Amino acid sequence: MKPQAAERSLMGRTGIPGRQKPGNLLMSRWTRLFIEMKKNKHAYVLMAPYFIIFGTFTIVPVLLSLVLSFTNYNLLEAPKWIGWQNYARLFVQDDIFLIAVKNTFLFAAITGPISYLACFLFAWLINELRPKLRALLTLILYAPSIAGNTYLIWQLLFASDSYGYANSFLMKWGIILEPIQWLQDPRYVLGILIMVQLWLSLGTAFLAFIAGLQNVDRTLYEAG
Repeated sequence: MKPQAAERSLMGRTGIPGRQKPGNLLMSRWTRLFIEMKKNKHAYVLMAPYFIIFGTFTIVPVLLSLVLSFTNYNLLEAPKWIGWQNYARLFVQDDIFLIAVKNTFLFAAITGPISYLACFLFAWLINELRPKLRALLTLILYAPSIAGNTYLIWQLLFASDSYGYANSFLMKWGIILEPIQWLQDPRYVLGILIMVQLWLSLGTAFLAFIAGLQNVDRTLYEAG
């Protein structure tokens, strides 16, 4: 068909030369999407188990908790819709909530940047070592992410009696005279949590950095 004839034919259907009706355009998009999904159906089948589990145990609970936050629900009776009363009570009457918000933002502001920089710094330093020593240090720094007894380790370190490692060393050096309640005193709990989070965050992020540095061509360093 000649271009003029095709344009006249299209104009006869839509009334506008060179354009399709919005309904036809939308239909063609959904058709193309369906064709692409059908073409890649094996990939969607492989991803389906993860998305089903993620949706069931993450997305659905988050959405339900958001809906329940606007209700009065005690697990024994049916939820009763109360609107914004829960949020008004949190910000106006609950002092502990505001302290928790402040501590959360402080915790994220400290652990986020420091963790990122520490992972990159350790990966950069270890990447310059010999292969055997590099493998050993990589295992040591990755161990926190797979350690199952994290609570037990830090409980022994910051135990509230004189047998805890922190209290034992401080009392031995004469810095303190009696054990400090590390995990009960609000002055120390946040700092300990930040320390533990930094220790735990060295695992996966550090491994990703060192894997990326291993793939950098050495000639780029020479050129630099």
